[in-house]
Amino acid sequence: MSGTLVLAVESVIPADHPVSILAVPLGLLFLSGSVYVLLWSNYGARKAAGIYSTAFFGFNLLLGVFWWFGGPGIVPGLGISNLPGQAADHYNPEWFGFEPGSERAQFFRGTNLVDEFQPVEVRLDVAELTPQERNQDPAFAALNGSARAAGQVMVDQFLPVDQFGVARIGVTRRTAFEEVVAAEAPAGASRGTPFYTARLDGPVRLLDDPGTGLLLATARLQVVANFVDAEGAPLAQVPVEAPVDWFAFYDPGANWFPSALWTIVSLVLFLLSLAWLDRMEQQEKRRQVVEVEEPQDLAVPIAQ
Repeated sequence: MSGTLVLAVESVIPADHPVSILAVPLGLLFLSGSVYVLLWSNYGARKAAGIYSTAFFGFNLLLGVFWWFGGPGIVPGLGISNLPGQAADHYNPEWFGFEPGSERAQFFRGTNLVDEFQPVEVRLDVAELTPQERNQDPAFAALNGSARAAGQVMVDQFLPVDQFGVARIGVTRRTAFEEVVAAEAPAGASRGTPFYTARLDGPVRLLDDPGTGLLLATARLQVVANFVDAEGAPLAQVPVEAPVDWFAFYDPGANWFPSALWTIVSLVLFLLSLAWLDRMEQQEKRRQVVEVEEPQDLAVPIAQ
């Protein structure tokens, strides 16, 4: 007996699909609606809305406080990371590179203090430890990873390379590179892909800018021409330009902002809901007092 094997492959539903757009509203409708209907059957529509909204926004307030400030086992800023319509990394920290003498460099006095920049291990006073012991230190691992990211940002901005491996440089700069390549190319070597790349000539060093307080990074960058042998294996890297010191500054981002906004909005709505619920309670109490104090109509005696 022969048959056809059909494989069911899960497909990702795009964010702009109607199903994705309706998923959250429908979930809230079924979850919140069932609780509201239960309260409605006991307290009436208005009071049920007041009770549920007070409880709902009160819970969101507590949730936002933990997202914003953290808690036992909760890292601060671990809640929502972006607002609707924004990219997921909109508020993430980021490095921005710039070259000496640029307009951006004028904002940072630390660019004039190149000798005061320190490698990560010196900055954290772990230079005497072995590389394995350093990597076991969470502070060193985090700062070293951030420094590497800064170095990559500077390299990519210093010598951008397109998707085809071609360096995006001007004609004048390329002509100067080609003159060096013609004089320094190894015999029998072929051009690699990408041919012109930038590399770090030494470690990335860090400094707290004395003017802005932001973390600065500096690195010496070197442009090289990559040569390969007949089998395509890397053969040599020939420097084609003098090393240049570049800089980058660290924008700490604002991962806390969406959680803070959530908390503040929840607080305002919780207070409004609480005031509304209290107003309804006071109105009910006043009606009960009026009903108790109102005298009953005396029966008119029957005429004799």
